[in-house]
Amino acid sequence: MTGATLSEDDDSDAFVSHPSGFVFRSLKKVGRKLTFPPLSRVLKNMMPTKILRPRARRLALTRPTNRTRTLLKAIALLLLVCASAPAQTAKLPTPDKIINDYVKAVGGRKRLAALRDATYEWSVRQNGADAGTARTQVKTTGALRTDFILADGERDAAANGRTAWTRTSDGHLRTLTDSEAFAARLQALLEASWFADYKKQKVLARTVARDTLGGEPAYSVEFATRAGARLRYWFGATSKLLLQMADEARHVRVRFSEWRAQAGSPLQLEPHRVEIEREGEGTLALTLQSASYNTNLADSIFEPPSDSTLDIPALLRELSKNQDEDDKRVNDYTFTQKVTERELTDKGEVKKETVKVYEVYPIANYGWVQKLVAENGSPLTPERAAREEKRAAEELEKAEREAPKNKEKRERKREERKARRKAKGGDAEGDDSDVEISTFLHACEFVSPRRERFRERDTIVFDFRPRAGFHPTTQGESIVSKLSGVIWVDPAERQVVRLEARLVEGFKIGGGLLASIKPGSAFIFEQTRMNDGVWLPRFAQVNASARVLLFAGMSINQTEEYSDYKRFSAKTGEEKLDAPKPKP
Repeated sequence: MTGATLSEDDDSDAFVSHPSGFVFRSLKKVGRKLTFPPLSRVLKNMMPTKILRPRARRLALTRPTNRTRTLLKAIALLLLVCASAPAQTAKLPTPDKIINDYVKAVGGRKRLAALRDATYEWSVRQNGADAGTARTQVKTTGALRTDFILADGERDAAANGRTAWTRTSDGHLRTLTDSEAFAARLQALLEASWFADYKKQKVLARTVARDTLGGEPAYSVEFATRAGARLRYWFGATSKLLLQMADEARHVRVRFSEWRAQAGSPLQLEPHRVEIEREGEGTLALTLQSASYNTNLADSIFEPPSDSTLDIPALLRELSKNQDEDDKRVNDYTFTQKVTERELTDKGEVKKETVKVYEVYPIANYGWVQKLVAENGSPLTPERAAREEKRAAEELEKAEREAPKNKEKRERKREERKARRKAKGGDAEGDDSDVEISTFLHACEFVSPRRERFRERDTIVFDFRPRAGFHPTTQGESIVSKLSGVIWVDPAERQVVRLEARLVEGFKIGGGLLASIKPGSAFIFEQTRMNDGVWLPRFAQVNASARVLLFAGMSINQTEEYSDYKRFSAKTGEEKLDAPKPKP
């Protein structure tokens, strides 16, 4: 799974063709972006720049004119009209206020703290007739599962902090990705904890509107994550209870009603009727029949169904066999890179979005030479395009001159690190920063291996998580031992199709003195097969939060899309890239 990983002496954006290398490069990129002002400037900005002294002024008393009297009357009339305006113009309550009222309504935080897991049994009706049964299971750690047993078969869906999946009545299993997965995991996180800890879980929230549902005024609250998940929930303004949820990503709307006490529940109130409306399907009406609490539900209940015949360690070892050759072939292609960077507010709204499009020329032992061709949907002006053309051509010439020197320097540094590792009794052939297949085999557990269809290809999918009791000895092992996620593999091509990874623990750069990447930071990498059999990156996404020393924090929300791959000319034994030709 490793690619052209960056060594500790390499600050270039080297072309990383494999997912684990991408994750390592992304973590280093986050570290490079963390800049902060000198301490003297910080302290200076905290001090007042000028001491203001009150200045005596003689007030001239004048008799109000007729124009002044008319103006005062108009102001008084305006204030009277504003005072009698409808109540709906009042300021909306904050999400904290709405959630605190909801938590109190269902029993309070102490009662919620006593609830670890719950299982609900439902009867299901559709179009006024009995349709089957359903079961909902939740675990307050952020896991949710629903099983429907209907006339056409059984349907299942579940989500936890690492993965989300569905299985249809014909047995088709699908691991959710992108907006669907983000929404499913957010729903599990919120509803399994009864919304009580949404801020601790780094969920953003904002009150959107005041509506009316079922004759009751209700406040609409939008919950979001920096990864892009968005769900909207409605809470009654009078009852303070949850009334409705809307999920645009999965085209689902759920209504909650008939709140009352349930025997054996630690809570005071729970919904006894739930209506699920899915686009293109009839509404399912669920009525609560029974419930059980704190039965120590196993984490495996929320994992995808697994195929015990699959040997994931053997599959990963096969992946490494053709890896080196693929890494060399990647540098034979130029491509187009579209980079989208977003700044989000603390409420999850997009404050600023910047889109840049580059023509990219990867140079072995140098990195990427990028030529900007468009920005925010518009091509560069002729003058700016000419300057960029000249700059890219000069950098290509520089790359050809410096690449051999960089290769020698990198090999020398690598030998020095090997010598140091050997002196300490470590693996002389390894590299502290390398993320190899063996790194995953040592540092991770592989769970729920399964077969799925993805991007029109047959794949083997499995989840990975940190191995309990593993003690990393290298930087690469330290990274992997803090990751959990999902991997899609093409078994025929022996290639990773997609990788999703998330930091379950913080990752420190420079021992934490330079920066710390926060838990929850997530990375997505996907590659595709070209017609000549080479696998190249298609899509990448980074959502990371970090802190620099004690002075600054930052967030990165960046998406990269790769397309228009073309082979460029090369001379035997030496990479040669034609400089971009000026456009007529």
